[in-house]
Amino acid sequence: MKLSPKAQASINKVIEKFQTGDLSAVTRIARIQVASDAPVNKWSLSNKVLAFLQSDELDCRGYKQWQKEGRTVKKGSKAVYILRPKLAKIEQENEGETKNICVGFAPIPVFAASCTEGDEVLPTYEPVEYPPLLDVAKKFGIAVEYAPISPDKLGDCQTDGSKIRLGTHDAGVFFHELAHAIHARIDGELKQGQNKTQETVAEFTSAVLMDLYGMGDSSGKAWSYISHYSDDPLIAITKAMGTVEKVLAVLLADEVPSVGS
Repeated sequence: MKLSPKAQASINKVIEKFQTGDLSAVTRIARIQVASDAPVNKWSLSNKVLAFLQSDELDCRGYKQWQKEGRTVKKGSKAVYILRPKLAKIEQENEGETKNICVGFAPIPVFAASCTEGDEVLPTYEPVEYPPLLDVAKKFGIAVEYAPISPDKLGDCQTDGSKIRLGTHDAGVFFHELAHAIHARIDGELKQGQNKTQETVAEFTSAVLMDLYGMGDSSGKAWSYISHYSDDPLIAITKAMGTVEKVLAVLLADEVPSVGS
């Protein structure tokens, strides 16, 4: 099977995921609800996994398929690739019949929903199963919205902690953004941009909550994430621990904090 360099690079990313033993995409795909008429509903499981691991989204469509939905692919957006089998007719000896056999695969470029824009509203991206603490977020008056967002991030939180947007159904990302929102309530407001202390607090809190709710050990991922912001993650975590404890106390006590408390 000969693929273009771009297509091969995308497929290699998926292979690397499975080589590390990370099969979480399969279970995550099963929980994602997309519009009933979305093309992905007709795809094989292998193509769903291919698209999801490359884009972290399941609703991926071809350029013209998005146009039919009243949306266009944003300039500069990168395609992800699924595979279509290439069939050939072979005559069966002594039977006088022909049979279709697979002789290879052809890469098909598709684009994630977050790479599109237009007047037509995208279908809902609410998960089939909501993560723990969503009810707590609602009691705090924190709006949680599942929707395609900028492809360079999986979630964001307004600086006053009033709203969270999620471009993935990964519970770890929800915990991260929820920690930001509670941190904002405690300190009054978050600083703009990717602040080292804020990101350390959010990611370490997320790792603790993932373990607490039996949703997997994400400590390695948290360490790698915090390493992007600090040359010494251990020192960064130690300095942030006081705030982490306050955020966890608020979340697990189920009490609405007053601003600046």
